[in-house]
Amino acid sequence: MPIPRHGRKKAANSDAISSDNTTPGDDDDSGDPPSSPTGATGSSSATPSDASFAAAPSIDVASILSAVNAATSNPVSGAVFGTGKGDDVQIYQLDTDVYAFTADMDVDCDGVDYQCKGNPDGQSETSYGALAATQVPFYVIPQSFVDKQKIKGNSLGAIICNNKMFYAIMGDTNGDSPEVIGEASLLLAQTCFPDEGLNGATGHDAKDVTYIVFGSLVPDGIDESSPTIDINALKTLGDSTLSTFKLTS
Repeated sequence: MPIPRHGRKKAANSDAISSDNTTPGDDDDSGDPPSSPTGATGSSSATPSDASFAAAPSIDVASILSAVNAATSNPVSGAVFGTGKGDDVQIYQLDTDVYAFTADMDVDCDGVDYQCKGNPDGQSETSYGALAATQVPFYVIPQSFVDKQKIKGNSLGAIICNNKMFYAIMGDTNGDSPEVIGEASLLLAQTCFPDEGLNGATGHDAKDVTYIVFGSLVPDGIDESSPTIDINALKTLGDSTLSTFKLTS
């Protein structure tokens, strides 16, 4: 039984973000990721679309986003959660074990990189191990929703941000009181919004990120004793799933 972790929403601040390029947890408490984190772009000059967990160019992201945004006929009962900024988010069911919601994107540094900049009260573990937030694209959903809908740990997510789609795993849960929604690992957040200086204290405040949760699909190559995952396996599952993704209602 995984231990529920209590991810925290971080209020955005206007402080200048350091441009140092050091690894989170170093003495200067920088929030910047390594220049070439495993499974990320592989190059500090690469663009977000080059990220190894980005959807294939053949995936029609615009059509999927339009269909998901229109699929509001089946709201999940009791699945309304706050963002921590005064907004409420409803989770909708799209199909069996498939859900979607639109929220903001705050940063979760729990796990190996729990001492990232702006995360003084981070936890050294994530819900299903101790992932590296600078190396693994993961998203976070409320613990009560995971329990009620029987969402599998590390299940596939397709995250649409900045008109791009990236794949992630549900690597952590939020068990705050009240529970909040709209969080992602440092790697995923900075890949989605590379020019916003995101860190443990500064998130993307706009409620314009769409999270599609495939609650029964878990990619191969996940070892809960390892801080990293097989990014190629994540992308393979993501592309194969989204290439045939259709909404029936």
